[in-house]
Amino acid sequence: MILSKILANIKHYLATTGVNVRLRPGQISIFQALHDFLASGQIQGYLKLPSGIGKTNLAIELAISGGFNKVLFLVPTLTLVNQTVERFRSFSGFQDIGIFIGTKKSIDSPITVATYQSFQKLAKYATLLNQFELVIWDEIHHALTPNRRKIMTLFPEHTIHLGLTASDTYNQDKTVSNFMPLIAEMSIEEAIKLKMLCGVRCWIAQTDIDLSSIKIIRGDYDARAQKRIIDVQRRNQQAVQIYAEYLYGQTCLVTCINIEHAIKVAELFKKAGIKAEAVWGSTQKHYLPAKELRQRLEDFKTGKLQVITTVDLLDTGFDNTLLSCLINLRITSSLVKATQRGGRVLRLFDYKDTNQPAAKFLKRKFGGKLATVVDLLDECGNHGYRPVLFSDILDNNMILSPGMEQYQNRAVRKQRSNFLWPSDTQLVPIKLHTTMTEVAKITSQLTTFANLPVVNEEGLVGIPVN
Repeated sequence: MILSKILANIKHYLATTGVNVRLRPGQISIFQALHDFLASGQIQGYLKLPSGIGKTNLAIELAISGGFNKVLFLVPTLTLVNQTVERFRSFSGFQDIGIFIGTKKSIDSPITVATYQSFQKLAKYATLLNQFELVIWDEIHHALTPNRRKIMTLFPEHTIHLGLTASDTYNQDKTVSNFMPLIAEMSIEEAIKLKMLCGVRCWIAQTDIDLSSIKIIRGDYDARAQKRIIDVQRRNQQAVQIYAEYLYGQTCLVTCINIEHAIKVAELFKKAGIKAEAVWGSTQKHYLPAKELRQRLEDFKTGKLQVITTVDLLDTGFDNTLLSCLINLRITSSLVKATQRGGRVLRLFDYKDTNQPAAKFLKRKFGGKLATVVDLLDECGNHGYRPVLFSDILDNNMILSPGMEQYQNRAVRKQRSNFLWPSDTQLVPIKLHTTMTEVAKITSQLTTFANLPVVNEEGLVGIPVN
């Protein structure tokens, strides 16, 4: 299909009343920007949008409204394959969807959903790729490896490519902007102010554990070294105490270092009388039946489980609107991972959450869903780089959605005091550090380096700590 016909179809869709029913105002402006980008003659670009505002739905709208005959939807994980298929069916009503994974390899349907890994094998047969008119690259930061970037060159020149991501910078050497141009972006703060995401506050808890011997390998802190150095009882127990004293009753996700760590931390929550389970991708050493995994995730979504501990299983592609708390026991130097983790708690309550006690509590106390992200801040020693915190991503410690301002000087502000503690066994009144300047002052005492890495509109930069 020629580009002019596609543009005519999209323009007609934008002129209908249906667009206001199917898309929210913030989504409509992004979709208009997508149309304008294609109208300028460019056919390869990406959207940088926060998790939870409907990136997949926007891509589906493009696929359907553009009238494409053949569409390929690439995702990084098997979990996202099934979720994307279901999203296509529920959001568009379109049923003829094929998948290209494992032994189920078919590209005969108008819509094909495939993993990057599976599709790399199909790339050997370049002639089969000529039929695709639109390729959607979900979580496109996963496509920055040389082999995956090469896939794009195998499609015909007229094929339209749309990338989707919440964070376009994997590290200083790998950025999506080096792969394709940016079409439109939206910050988390913008999405919150447009009522597309919920309000959020960031709490920082300091420990005396020294990270200086943990090396960064392949863009992130070495997991084996994390296990050896920061998987200690007093640090793990703090996650339980934070939840029990300040967040009890809410639905909480705890990120852990590895499967053993996730199981151990879940047991600590259980001993405290908190309904918790660990979830992970089943391995030979740690077997978790798929049926049991699904049941735990379903119980988590419906509020039967208060806490889930995991490694990276739920970083992407897991939508639980009831989830309102995140405690990061696992540290990361990756902007992508820090962004994705925080994005898990920012989704607005769904209508199914209305009668849940946690949802009622937050609405009564704060006027709506207010998410809480807790990052542990360990000592950096001579390492020079502290982990990326979610407050770095926000460039703020708290963002309130419209309607919450009346609570700002009451419940919200009141809970900002006393939330930082040393990690010895004698807990002291906790003090919360609320701004980047305060965090820099703390970390200046933990490192001999003159600058610390933080995130702003320019990306990852160093700020003075003196």
